[in-house]
Amino acid sequence: MELNFARTVWADRQLAKLCPGNNIQRMGEILGTDDFDRQLDAIMKMIIIMNEAYERRAHFEDPTHEINVVSEEYLENLTEEELMKLSNEAFAQFGIDGEVTVEAEPSKKEEAPGSN
Repeated sequence: MELNFARTVWADRQLAKLCPGNNIQRMGEILGTDDFDRQLDAIMKMIIIMNEAYERRAHFEDPTHEINVVSEEYLENLTEEELMKLSNEAFAQFGIDGEVTVEAEPSKKEEAPGSN
């Protein structure tokens, strides 16, 4: 099964809910915990949220696109290696979409009338 991921405003809001203090900047804390079960739970939720974000956006852009979100049950039946591969793809998209790729140009000061 091929999954696609997106980091949208909707996804950011859902991901923030997983983080301490609803602070998405603290995502590393939940992913870096020593509690293996909590870590896997956070990874699976992140995969589901980012996959759903992709599906929601695809449906928004093309109403004929049928939303098909990966299930927790599907993820639970993967091997740890398969889950980590998917999580790496989701993490890559999390970082890619979260970066500023185009910076706005500073506004030019208007020249005073009569100057040149």
